Amino acid sequence: MGFATESYLRRAERDDLDTILEWMEDSDFRYFLYGDDAQSARQTREKIIMMLGRNTAQGMPGAVYLVIESKKGGLLGMISLQNISWRNRSCNIDVYVGAKEQRNSMMAALAVFRTLEYAFDELNMHRVSAFIYAFNPASWRIMEKAGAVREITLEKHVLRDGVLYDAYGYGLLREEFEAVRNRHAASADKASLKAMIAFLADSGDAAS
Repeated sequence: MGFATESYLRRAERDDLDTILEWMEDSDFRYFLYGDDAQSARQTREKIIMMLGRNTAQGMPGAVYLVIESKKGGLLGMISLQNISWRNRSCNIDVYVGAKEQRNSMMAALAVFRTLEYAFDELNMHRVSAFIYAFNPASWRIMEKAGAVREITLEKHVLRDGVLYDAYGYGLLREEFEAVRNRHAASADKASLKAMIAFLADSGDAAS
């Protein structure tokens, strides 16, 4: 299966604020968020501004926020690496696809693969964790395809439409990801950060 795509990752910026706020107004998008759905628009805006401000801070940040973008489609989604522990070389990953037409596409899997490469190869993480709702199989299957192991189940952890659902805790170690990458070397080379940068260079853009 080919992984060629025009989507790419870059650091989230303040200029992305309006698009992210538009996503937050979509009930389907909010359905997959953990936070309080009753927050006001002002509270949501302030929270995102603070988040994007931290993304440009110097030093060793506790979180990194990336956006998924394409020349044709603009902003498609966002991926965060949070709770970064530089001492323990671990972090959590969260994936948010704002563009409805892309929520079940290969784009999300490709973006996750590249973000995992970034976490392990560039940030030198040893472990990446994720907590994913049971009703979101597209996301937890992506993590499993990347080599992650379902380590815990939080029973009846999240309430949606009057129903309590489980949440799954996944863990992915560097060596587990490398084993998957080596096993699918041909496809992985096409999906890699290196391939993404080469695509941007050939098209006249540079990754930020």
